[in-house]
Amino acid sequence: MGFNAVLSLVVRVLSLGGGAVLLTGGILQWGAWAVVCGCLLVAVGVVQAMRAQMSLRNNSRLMLEAVSNDDFSFRLHGKWLSPDESIIQDTLNRFGRMMGKQKVLSEQREQFFGLILANVHSGVVVIDGGGRVVQANAAASAMLHLPAIVSLQQLARFGNDIPLILERLKGGEQAQVEFNTAAGDVHLLVKASEMTLGGETLRIFIMNDIKNELEAKELDTWIKMSRVLTHEIMNSVAPIVSLSRTFLERGDVKNSGIYEGVKAIHETSSGLMAFVNNYRVASTLQKPAPEPFYLAEIVRQVEKLGIVADNINFSCKIDPEDLIIYADPNLIRQVLINIVKNAVQAIGNADGHIQVKAWVAADEHIMVYVSNDGPAIPRSVADEIFTPFFTTKKDGNGIGLSLSRQIMKQSGGSIELLDTGTGGWPVTFLLTFD
Repeated sequence: MGFNAVLSLVVRVLSLGGGAVLLTGGILQWGAWAVVCGCLLVAVGVVQAMRAQMSLRNNSRLMLEAVSNDDFSFRLHGKWLSPDESIIQDTLNRFGRMMGKQKVLSEQREQFFGLILANVHSGVVVIDGGGRVVQANAAASAMLHLPAIVSLQQLARFGNDIPLILERLKGGEQAQVEFNTAAGDVHLLVKASEMTLGGETLRIFIMNDIKNELEAKELDTWIKMSRVLTHEIMNSVAPIVSLSRTFLERGDVKNSGIYEGVKAIHETSSGLMAFVNNYRVASTLQKPAPEPFYLAEIVRQVEKLGIVADNINFSCKIDPEDLIIYADPNLIRQVLINIVKNAVQAIGNADGHIQVKAWVAADEHIMVYVSNDGPAIPRSVADEIFTPFFTTKKDGNGIGLSLSRQIMKQSGGSIELLDTGTGGWPVTFLLTFD
């Protein structure tokens, strides 16, 4: 019990007790003066008690209002309280301190989970019952190619069916969402879950970019198939090449009528072996040896190779000029050579332009655009250009772009053909480096 509480108790006891004694004694024998003094003492004790109680009630109400407004710094400082009132005041102050600690702990936990949410690779979007976005992390904004996510209706710019797909997802369900952006195709796997918070049902969408995974699996399948096919074909053709060469060297064959036939067999089988050996290159790519290099230097090397005809204007815009990429420079040079060669062949004898443009995106990815003003690639062809062995050229082997995709995958990046008209160019390939 505090000093103020003891003093208040003594004062009240003396006031009420002394007043009662004087009042009784005045009535019995002491006279009017004792009655008046007794009444005054009793009144003082009663007024003091009422004032203390009113002060405690008012301060308690103020404290509860402060707590309801998330202000936990308010404290009661009433004086001349009775022991019981002091206990109530101390209890309320302890409650305030406890709530304050809980608020600080809650804020720290919110910052902790917010930090985790900001650094996870999966996109997270939380929406309320009205379809408004309550929270979204940076990964979700990057995947959806939006600077800020306020509502699912924002996704209608990529197709009216996309918001409908997400709105219909219930807890425990998942769906694949595909759409096109200026930066290329987006292929997301979206999983939904539900929770109740503060009496309101919230839906949480977890988004993962599965485009790279699908491309990697597809590429791996083609590589495995190529290895099997080339192995079997080489095993079958090699003896034919060897035997036909032996027969061509025999004197009795050289002077006979079968010489030309054996020669045709040898040349055809040798050509087939060379043809198959080209495909073997696509399935036995050397392991990258990454190192930092200046992109501008690699582009200048490609330009000086003489693969760009005089009728084609080759330009380069790299910001900053000393942009550095960490990858295998030899392999990346080969990727650029493949793309530039295709552009030169597409432009042909007409006057044309090829441009290499690069910069660092907001998410610190390096974006390299290789554009040309040759004929646009039809959609039916665009869907297949990275497929091994697919080609529309009479003398093509379908290796270049599929090999380029494999190089970019092993380099931790990606390559894709953007929609016709991107940046004002009929054809644009985008190389992305992490």
